[in-house]
Amino acid sequence: MDIRFSFNQHGRRTALFCLLALLAAPWTGCGGGGDHPPLGQVSGLVTLNGQPLADADVTFQPEGPGRASIGTTDSEGRYELIYLNDVHGALIGPSRVMITTARSGADDGSSPAVPEKLPPRYHEQSTERVEVVAGKNTFDFDLNSE
Repeated sequence: MDIRFSFNQHGRRTALFCLLALLAAPWTGCGGGGDHPPLGQVSGLVTLNGQPLADADVTFQPEGPGRASIGTTDSEGRYELIYLNDVHGALIGPSRVMITTARSGADDGSSPAVPEKLPPRYHEQSTERVEVVAGKNTFDFDLNSE
C-alpha cells in the first residue's frame, strides 16, 4: 500500500499553521489546569496608618514577561493573590507591587466611583519590589497616608 500526501501552496500553509498552533498551545494558557508557569502562593495584610485597609487592590506585576496577579483586601485588610481565574499565586521572581483603592463607577450607575485614598507612591509611582519564591509567601504592607 502506497500512501502519498500532496499539498498545494494553501495546504502547506494550513499544515504549517496547525503545527505552529500545536507547538504554541502550552504557552498560551489554553487547555486545562496546570498550563501556567511556576507560581508561589502569596497572601498578606495591608494596613493604612496602622488600621486594616479594606477593599484595596494589591497587584504584583512581574518585572519580566508575564501576567500580573491581583487580590482584593477583605474587611480585615487580608489579601490572597490570584493569577488566573481560580489559579491562586503569583509568578516566581521579582515583582513590582502596586496597591490602590480607586474604583471607577459602573456605566449604569449601579455602583459609584470611589476616589483614591492612597498617595501615588503606592500605585502609579510605586517602587516597592518583592521576590516571590516557590511555596508560601507572606507580604505585609504598612502604608502611610502622609
